Amino acid sequence: MLNVTKNLLKILCLFFLFFPFVLLAYLFIICILYVLSPILIPSVGLFVLAKVMGTFETDQTEHEMLQTLLKYEKVPGQAQRFLARMSKNFRWPHSMPEYLRRSAFNNITKVGSKSDEELGLEVGLNLLFFYKVFDKGEFTGCKNDWVTVYNQSIIEYGKMYDDDKLSCILKTMRGAVQIPVNQENLPRCPLARMVTVQRVNVHVKRPNERLIAQITYDFRDTKCNNKLYTCVLNTGAPETVLPYYIKETLGDVGWNHYERMATGYGYPALMTGALDAFMVSIGDDNNCNQVEDALVGNDVTDQLAYLHKPVSPVKFLDVGDEARLTTFVGTCS
Repeated sequence: MLNVTKNLLKILCLFFLFFPFVLLAYLFIICILYVLSPILIPSVGLFVLAKVMGTFETDQTEHEMLQTLLKYEKVPGQAQRFLARMSKNFRWPHSMPEYLRRSAFNNITKVGSKSDEELGLEVGLNLLFFYKVFDKGEFTGCKNDWVTVYNQSIIEYGKMYDDDKLSCILKTMRGAVQIPVNQENLPRCPLARMVTVQRVNVHVKRPNERLIAQITYDFRDTKCNNKLYTCVLNTGAPETVLPYYIKETLGDVGWNHYERMATGYGYPALMTGALDAFMVSIGDDNNCNQVEDALVGNDVTDQLAYLHKPVSPVKFLDVGDEARLTTFVGTCS
């Protein structure tokens, strides 16, 4: 009982000893808050308002960006997929051409095997990286150079690679891109003219490989909403242009990751150039049709022997025509 009384006395002594200090501290804080309230209350209000508005602006900005991405969609959900892979405050580099934005969008939203999706993401991010650096003015003094970008890093400044060197580089650095600092030197497709048009069967394969990608007269791409392709022969086209189905079937090896925009009647389609050699086989057909999505150009037809009479389809020559052709040539002076 005596110990309890002593403890109570100690507590009371401590209370009366520290109470004045606690009271003074409390009164001091009250006075400070009273004096600073004209400043603190608006400041706190502005802070809360800024947070609310910041969240609203972020949501609004993301919504606006989503709306601008919808024009690139081929299938529903691609725009959402793009934003999910990028940061919420994503902005296109100001200097990036519209067709390369579309190319980056298509690559980043690619759906397929894990390897295909990783390659597409790498290509898209490398395109964006180049133009972000370009906007910062970091290529000053390098106007005549081509820049190789891999893994969102600058690998090399130099001259434009030829197809063989670029193909070799892409085998070790999948997804790398090479872009000129001088945007006037961006690769462009040669203008195609419509001269002679005729529907054909087309087979494409790599040398020494058995896998064949073929387009028949009434080919439909089951991977692209059952789209109907018309493959034609056009002796006015400077190069052969085949549907993306060919690349999907034969694989990504041997193709340039940098896409060009078609000119002439192919505008504004994006085109992927071949770096490696591919074997193209074609067959005759007398049913003429207007070009749509695929054509065999004179880079192929110039290597073949054929005859053409006015108002008649192209006739490709084979061994069975040798005798008649020999007779015809013999009558020429």
